[in-house]
Amino acid sequence: MSDAYYLRLTDHLRELLSGPEAFEEGRLPAERTLAERFRTTRVTLRQALAQLEGEGLIHRSNRRGWFVSPARLDYDPTRDAGFNDYVRAQGRRPRTEVLHTDTRPHRPAAEALGLPVDCSFHHIRRRRFVDDRAVLAESLWVVPARAPDLLQGDFAANSLWGELRSRWGLTLAHRSLRLYSEALAEREAAELGVAPGTAGLSVRRAIFDAQRRPVEYDEEHWLHDALCITVELENKA
Repeated sequence: MSDAYYLRLTDHLRELLSGPEAFEEGRLPAERTLAERFRTTRVTLRQALAQLEGEGLIHRSNRRGWFVSPARLDYDPTRDAGFNDYVRAQGRRPRTEVLHTDTRPHRPAAEALGLPVDCSFHHIRRRRFVDDRAVLAESLWVVPARAPDLLQGDFAANSLWGELRSRWGLTLAHRSLRLYSEALAEREAAELGVAPGTAGLSVRRAIFDAQRRPVEYDEEHWLHDALCITVELENKA
């Protein structure tokens, strides 16, 4: 098949995806069925599907096939709003699973917060869902001196930032952010139910309190089609 046909097929699939009832329950037919329907080869079809996946219009779930991607979540990584709050504010359903907790050193967190590399942190590993789709795998690294009994909390239901404010009176006043595209590693891919190497977005956040004391270092791994970064800025005289 020529490149021209692959591009026409991509355009045709894109038009179908724009319809509200394009595919039953948002699931695309099997690749063999689609190839037969459009009288093309599986190779050409996969080119078109990969293009649409790169655009964030469809996503592939391990062992389940292709699905229409839901609307992106507007996400402002500079705000204090918890995940549950901003997901619900957009008419979506949040859910959180705590995968692991421990206390141990983590060199990237120490370096980001300006602490000795052998410093230990309270660590919370979570998987977060929007409308029952896993979209975020995150590790939160908190300085134990700021929140001594942190790991006794329920972080499937509660906001970490809310707990830091209510239990320890911390004001999360200063942040350093790094955002970059990534290919999801095996661990994150498995937690999110996708193949290793799937496109993702990494958000790294170092957080300090009002006295510039180090509080927390976050490592977030998002599916690339799950969110739209939205930041509001205000010029100060």
